[in-house]
Amino acid sequence: MRVEPKASAIHHPQAATAARQFYAGTTRQKIGECLPGRQWATIEPYIYPKGLAPLPGNCMQAIDIENAIVLPWGLGSRSPHDLFSVCAEIINCPGDIVLDASNLSYIDPLGMATLRALFENQLVQKRVSMQFLSRDLTSYLARMDFFKDIDVEGVDLSGVGRRNDRSTSLVEITKISEHHQAEAAASRLARAITGRLTQSDPDAPVDEHTGRNEFDSYRGPLEYSLKELLENSLTHARREGRGDAAVWLTCQFYPKLNLVRMAIVDNGCGFLATLRNHPELHDRTHLHAIEAALKPRVSCNRGAMAQILGSENQGIGLTTTAKIADAAGGGLIIVSGNGIHDTKRRQSQELHDALWNGVSIAFSCTRELLPTISISDLLPKDDAGQVDDDLDLDLNFR
Repeated sequence: MRVEPKASAIHHPQAATAARQFYAGTTRQKIGECLPGRQWATIEPYIYPKGLAPLPGNCMQAIDIENAIVLPWGLGSRSPHDLFSVCAEIINCPGDIVLDASNLSYIDPLGMATLRALFENQLVQKRVSMQFLSRDLTSYLARMDFFKDIDVEGVDLSGVGRRNDRSTSLVEITKISEHHQAEAAASRLARAITGRLTQSDPDAPVDEHTGRNEFDSYRGPLEYSLKELLENSLTHARREGRGDAAVWLTCQFYPKLNLVRMAIVDNGCGFLATLRNHPELHDRTHLHAIEAALKPRVSCNRGAMAQILGSENQGIGLTTTAKIADAAGGGLIIVSGNGIHDTKRRQSQELHDALWNGVSIAFSCTRELLPTISISDLLPKDDAGQVDDDLDLDLNFR
């Protein structure tokens, strides 16, 4: 017989220890009421705070994590195999989802954007509970808007305080569901990636010949390429009957490492479905589809692809973003289906027992190297080896 306690009931081989450590000094938690220093009692197959369970008339549904999905130490671009293995477990979970976060110590933009996209889909039909998430990670994820507008049980957000404007170092998780949202999102991403690479004031007078000031010249080229990438992502994601697909993005600058990490994730049909009939795709696998998408003019919406997809852009998307990352000492990690490709390490692998329905892209670069890049040198060339005239204007960091 299933017990329905007032506080959440939890079962895990180490749950009692984790609970004592995590809730020490806590006065109130979303998953139930517990007092500082309260002891825990085990009543198989659940664990309850002493004195709270089981009592007649309690109505909150018990949380059974006997088969909980245990999160690894880190979720993100450092260990993408771990991230997408967890995603596969969540997707394949037949009932409500319970996550044991007692081991989780690190999550980066790729982990946040991918899990957020997945949670929004799973919450349509299931409950999602995240137990034993540390206070530091709770605060960080809340700051990045990970929990905004979704109901993840087991997470106490009562201690989340005011936050400062950090637009030059991060972009909170943002959902793109309409093409017109791409421009503003790209502007925010470019600002967070470049920060203040010069001493110029964004409100400084513009050059009378170019109509731009130094600040705009640094940020503009990257912003343009990111806008193309976001629009491409949404367009491709919504093929094959996936008209409700969306794109999630987030970004952060890590000053101690001088490193920028950004993620752009969609829950659409993936590269293989989009490029299945493209002449550059010689082997119809997810891995080869990723590699084909990185070739100039393949994944952009021009020519034949524009006719198929019903829109056209200039082709400054995935290929050029990968080149920008490479030139700035970073790279891309791209996951689609069961394929994963790392441009920095030049490695391609297949995920074992994991499949991402969509495309997840992790971007990294060294911020201080961005001013050395000339975007026009990275642009895809036409058949005559020339860059389109309208693309060659002002697309330089230097």
